[in-house]
Amino acid sequence: MRLRIWSAFVMVTFLFFIIFLGSLQAKEINIQFRTMEHGKAANVEQEIVDMFGKSRPDIKVDLLQGQWTQYYSQLRLAVMGGNPPQLGVTLLQKIVEIEEYLTPLDQSPVGNLLEMAGINPAEFDQKGWKAGQLNGKQYAIPFNYPALLMWYNKDIFSKAGLDPEKFPDTMEEFVDACNKIKAAGFYAFHPASDGPPRFWRRTWYMLFWEQGGELFDEGYTKATFNNEQGIKALQFLVDVIHKYGWNVVGADGYKQFSGKELGIIYAGNWFYPYAAKLGDNWSGAKVPKFFDKRVTWLNGHGFQIPKQPEGTPKEVYMAAMDLIKFYLKNLPKSTMVAGHIPAYKPALADKTLIESDYYTKAGKYIAAMVEAGELHYPIRNAKGSELENAIQINVELAVNGKISPEEALANAEKECNRILSKK
Repeated sequence: MRLRIWSAFVMVTFLFFIIFLGSLQAKEINIQFRTMEHGKAANVEQEIVDMFGKSRPDIKVDLLQGQWTQYYSQLRLAVMGGNPPQLGVTLLQKIVEIEEYLTPLDQSPVGNLLEMAGINPAEFDQKGWKAGQLNGKQYAIPFNYPALLMWYNKDIFSKAGLDPEKFPDTMEEFVDACNKIKAAGFYAFHPASDGPPRFWRRTWYMLFWEQGGELFDEGYTKATFNNEQGIKALQFLVDVIHKYGWNVVGADGYKQFSGKELGIIYAGNWFYPYAAKLGDNWSGAKVPKFFDKRVTWLNGHGFQIPKQPEGTPKEVYMAAMDLIKFYLKNLPKSTMVAGHIPAYKPALADKTLIESDYYTKAGKYIAAMVEAGELHYPIRNAKGSELENAIQINVELAVNGKISPEEALANAEKECNRILSKK
């Protein structure tokens, strides 16, 4: 009798255990996190996601990376097809182009996700926080800034008779430095990273913004860059190659700098992994003040939750928010590899980051320009991608010597106004 009772007890306990395990498995939440990262930045991103998985075994994260050139079109298709990722990233300037595909974080179908997750806006750089807003709604949580920086080779500076601990900070100092570098037998300056049209466009933006110019009027009804300031900025880029001979048409600045053939390059903070391979003979620096004020091109990355199918449980939204919070706490780990300066203040104040090789040789200059407001966001318009393409096509033609700066900006102005006039 006792044996039967004991057997029954064991069976009931076993069944209860199986049911309990099943309930745990049923509570596992699956989310897909889609990003644009590649290279070393992708590796550290995977590391952070793996750390999150160990701390939260109840949430399984499927991380999809890369393909940044198709990222936004893929996001639209995924949302339209009813199978969106539960978490993504976006350049803050792109929110205006993809608003209908995003979840307003403060007005989601399950409530104010920012309040529910304990996200404090005061802990973020306010320019970035506001850039995550559109039409009175918060669509993104800023987490880092990609920005353009000047990088220079100290050994080449020494061989050219320049002080390797002092970077040129005015137009006069810069021209003098580049002429000396050229005379020493090196390429002096590459204004556009590895050379794609978008980087020539960004540098032209900066030189134009330094003179107080704005690309479009406040309502984006017309282009406002075909003027003396715009031509002066583009003429300088043309002169880099065709007057001063500091570089050549079609050059890859990354290869030149990595090959120790180039004195100065304009490149984003993501250039750090390339520079770090060269040892200690390089430094980052603020971009020079060529004209009236110092201005760097700066964009922002923000976490966003794509628009989810109707009826998506609250737990799924909160799982995405939990991953965001975990990632923010580990931003210094990403920054020291990828180079993007944090927009999250606690991460920017992290002692390990501040003492890192990245920060002492490059990151501190970006942080200083952000702190001083020496920055400018790019185009923020629903047709922004079309407008940028129209500009960069003509900027590149001018830089390559195919058309004059005056022709380039006249053509770009005409095309941009056509784009803006379309319904």
